[in-house]
Amino acid sequence: MLASATACGGGSKAKDDTASASPSEKAAGSGGEAKKSGEPKSKPAGGAHAVVLEVLGSGELPGIYYHASSNGTATNAKLPWKKTVNVKGGLLAVLANAPSQQKVTCQITVDGSVVVKKTGEVAQCRYTLKK
Repeated sequence: MLASATACGGGSKAKDDTASASPSEKAAGSGGEAKKSGEPKSKPAGGAHAVVLEVLGSGELPGIYYHASSNGTATNAKLPWKKTVNVKGGLLAVLANAPSQQKVTCQITVDGSVVVKKTGEVAQCRYTLKK
C-alpha cells in the first residue's frame, strides 16, 4: 500500500480544495465504468482540460494522495473532498483509504464527464489524459 500511496504523491504536500458533491454525483452508481455527470462540458482555453478529482463519503480521512500535473497530499481531509485543476494531459490519479471497514468512492471527471469511478475500502482511480 505504501508504494501505491507514494506513487500517487505521498511525498509532497499541496493545498486541497473542499466542496460538497452535487446530489447527482452522490446518486451516481459505483464501479469502474465511466458515467456522465450533471456538470456541463466545458474546456479551458489553451488546449487544457478541466479536471476534478474527488473522494466521496462522510467523515474525515487522514490523507488523500493525488496526481494531476504534480503530486499532492490532502491531510485530515473532510469528505466529500474535491480538487479542481486545468491540465493539458498526463496521468491523473487519486487514492483514498477508508477507516474501519467503511467504503469511500474516488472519481475523476474530465471536461464535465466522469471517466473513472471506484468504491471500496481502498479507492484508487487512475486515468491517462492524452495531450
